[in-house]
Amino acid sequence: MGVTQLSFVLLPLCLLWLARPTRLLQLLLVAAIFEAAAAFVIGGLGFQPALVPAVLFIGFVSLQLLLGVGYPGQQQALRLLQPFILVAIWGVVSSVLLPRFFEGRVFVWPQKALPPFVLSPLEPSPSNLNQDFYLIINSVLLVLAAIYLTKSRIDLKSVIRAYFLAGFLAAFIAIWQFANKLAGIPYPEDFLYSNPGWAILTGQAIGAIPRINGTFSEPSALGGYMAAAACSTGWLLIQGHRDGIVRALFLTSLGGVLLSTSATGFASLAVAAAGIAAFALLTGSLHLISGALRIALPMALLLGVLAMTASIVQPEIITSVGTVIDSVVTKQGSASYEDRTSSDVDSLQATLDSYGLGAGWGSNRSSSLIPGLLAGVGVPGVLGLLWFGIGIRRRIRYARRLAPTRDQLLVIDGASGAIAGFLIAAIISAPTISSVGFFMLLALLIASVVRVELDATTRAPVRRPQAIRQPARQPANAR
Repeated sequence: MGVTQLSFVLLPLCLLWLARPTRLLQLLLVAAIFEAAAAFVIGGLGFQPALVPAVLFIGFVSLQLLLGVGYPGQQQALRLLQPFILVAIWGVVSSVLLPRFFEGRVFVWPQKALPPFVLSPLEPSPSNLNQDFYLIINSVLLVLAAIYLTKSRIDLKSVIRAYFLAGFLAAFIAIWQFANKLAGIPYPEDFLYSNPGWAILTGQAIGAIPRINGTFSEPSALGGYMAAAACSTGWLLIQGHRDGIVRALFLTSLGGVLLSTSATGFASLAVAAAGIAAFALLTGSLHLISGALRIALPMALLLGVLAMTASIVQPEIITSVGTVIDSVVTKQGSASYEDRTSSDVDSLQATLDSYGLGAGWGSNRSSSLIPGLLAGVGVPGVLGLLWFGIGIRRRIRYARRLAPTRDQLLVIDGASGAIAGFLIAAIISAPTISSVGFFMLLALLIASVVRVELDATTRAPVRRPQAIRQPARQPANAR
């Protein structure tokens, strides 16, 4: 087993907070940004940093459950998670059965393809087992974290603030890398890129502008993460939260997307903005419309001022920005875009060839999320996930009607905005969502909704039974 430089920071913190599960969850959110690094390497495979606190947390809560410890919102959280649990079980079962049942009759893009990159006949492979590991770890973390965080004494706001801290850290490291490429400032590549299982793309550029990947394996991953942080903080601002950290991270996240020069990041922001505008207009919500305008108008003014200043002080910046915009706009005509589209079409064909059941979890690698899910867990799995998402949406709307506190709304809005951002980026250009941080945010959202419902039940007035009136006794002489 090879120990990396990052483990000398991560492992002592894990041991220090071994008996403090909330701290482990906060550490998990921060460690999740180091996707291109490894905590340690086993047999040529890197163990992702966020998995270390995740496994320790799972062990702690599992032990508590075995000892009979109960959590206040345990049953409510499990009922809400039931569709997802069923889909996860189906995913593991499908990875074992379907590659054998449809062997040689369905063609897929393997997870670890070797040249020449062509469609291959379906067959059982180590990728099924590998993807099952991530699915099981993420699913168990989601369930146990959602249960654990329903404890009333846990400050959920401190957990969402750990996610905000991770966003700042990811942007800071991206700026550091940008300074390294422009001015040669020393940059810790060995510390950040220690996972041998990833192909790290650090030398890309668009014209004279270097593409930045930060703590991630490629610029599109950085762009997707920063776009999710922008969706989280932007939704908070639209909903009326005016915390200084929220405003600062919103601007920082937009800067992170710009540094990545990622079409995924730009497209995610555009889709999110269009979705919010359409939702506000369709529902006629003056609250959302005014909140969106409060963000859009200052941002448009700021961009205009920056563009005018740059054109006067440094005219070549405008040319470079035009090059980036042109590369994003013409992305659909590139060979890489055609290859991605082809893999998605082939994934959909694999779903049809398997009668809608899919090729089995971990058997196929698509370019975007929906074809990847259809090829992995089939139509039954996708319908189960839709059922799960609709259930969460209904519970969020119900929780809002229960007069939650400002901090509770901060957690709900921040987590839901980040989850929406992750989903948008994955639908554009990711075969699955395997980030531990995503499942942690989903658990936080579920726990916060359950906590609101429990608090409302506690506040509900209890009606006391009225005393039964006895008929007044009449004097004996009155009979």
